[in-house]
Amino acid sequence: MYIILGFNDIGKLLVESLNKSGEKVFIISNEPTLMELGKPTLCTVLEDINILNSPPFQTKDIIAFIILHKNFEDNLSAVKNSKKLFPVKFILTITSNDKEASELVENGADYVIQTTSLVKSAIQNKLETARLKKSVSNLVNIIKSAINNGIAIFLQDNPDPDAIASGLALKRIAEGYNVKSKIYYGGNITYNQNKMLINLLKTELIQLKRPDDVLGILSTADKIALIEASIPSKNNILPPNIILNIIIDHHQTDLSLVKGEFVEISPKIGATSTIMTRYLRYLGIVPNPSLATALRYGIRTDTGGFTRNTTTEDLDAAAYLSPLVNLALLNQIEAIHMNSETIDIIGRAIRNKKISGSYLTSFVEYITDRDALPQAAELLLQMEGISTVLIYGVNKDKIQLSARSTNPRLNLALLLQKAFGFMNAGGHPTMAAGSIDLNDLNITDKKSLFKIITDTVEQNLFAAIGIDFIKDEIHKELELVGN
Repeated sequence: MYIILGFNDIGKLLVESLNKSGEKVFIISNEPTLMELGKPTLCTVLEDINILNSPPFQTKDIIAFIILHKNFEDNLSAVKNSKKLFPVKFILTITSNDKEASELVENGADYVIQTTSLVKSAIQNKLETARLKKSVSNLVNIIKSAINNGIAIFLQDNPDPDAIASGLALKRIAEGYNVKSKIYYGGNITYNQNKMLINLLKTELIQLKRPDDVLGILSTADKIALIEASIPSKNNILPPNIILNIIIDHHQTDLSLVKGEFVEISPKIGATSTIMTRYLRYLGIVPNPSLATALRYGIRTDTGGFTRNTTTEDLDAAAYLSPLVNLALLNQIEAIHMNSETIDIIGRAIRNKKISGSYLTSFVEYITDRDALPQAAELLLQMEGISTVLIYGVNKDKIQLSARSTNPRLNLALLLQKAFGFMNAGGHPTMAAGSIDLNDLNITDKKSLFKIITDTVEQNLFAAIGIDFIKDEIHKELELVGN
């Protein structure tokens, strides 16, 4: 049984809902319109709250008190009296501001609904739906205009599961409008799980190595899309200064440098796969098990198993995808073991580590599998007393960097950009990556290559962090030890 004290429009709607589910409701109010309800499971008493002193019902049957008077004073009085008479029963009430809500809780309310917040939330949800409608409409119009020669979808260099899944989702949307597309990427896919993802999905991603190959594609495709990156030539094989048709990403960036016909950049969302899942859902396109698995895996990997940069949008997308996933396929992808080079790189990262306060850096020398760097960074971040990790190694003609942090005072994406240049780094506050062209270091003595690399990387990193910041961190650590 639910006891409603007071009555208003919310109460009327609530009674309708509770009665549909067969719940018994007892209303205590001096509101004459009560008698018009006439519900079989409804009892009404045109009296004040004092009736609770000798209630005409079995108190053991009470599930909760719902207090809905039209002013704060009456609600506060009802909360106090209900709590005094029935201290273990759940009490819910309403108000319009934070101050009143705090006072109601202090006097016994278990839960307070702020009506203005509900209205605000409802309006924001509708506005977000309107924004999504406009975005999807613009995206679809661009896709439809590529009916002749299709869309060239470019991913970030060395694409991860989130980029791969997001590219596949855009390809699926294009298919829905009979528009052909191909997916391209620069760099390499070396991480075993990423290779397995592509193989198991039985999809083709085209690797590009020469600028001439890219120019040929740009000249023939009707539209050009860039996924999981936003600026041509920054972590992608596209030439600089071209105007793209579609840009979809979730990394922090300088929006003044982003130029495109359709731009969707949402750095607060944990994965681009989440954005693409929202598009699919709005368009009524149900992803097949393979695509659903890729998108679900993309969200999980980019949010660190839903432990970082995770929003309600990410969780909602993951919940939607979960029943559609091919579990056997997902288990195959996740069951891939580390290769010998990854284990070797992790070993070198541990052996070569340098620690300054809560900061750990490690140079792992020459590598061919750059995807081993974030795995090493994740592992070393678990060391006691470490809050920020930077692992770096030489891959061909570049120094590759991968960083992780749990320090809420740092923004890794901005930090690496400050240290190594905006076009050389990017990511999120807690996870970021970058690369430095060895030719930019003007190295003439190959024998001192490793020393020049470590000096350059670490000097730039700690200069960007700031010596005062580091001293403050160490001082706080010493205070904690002293306590």
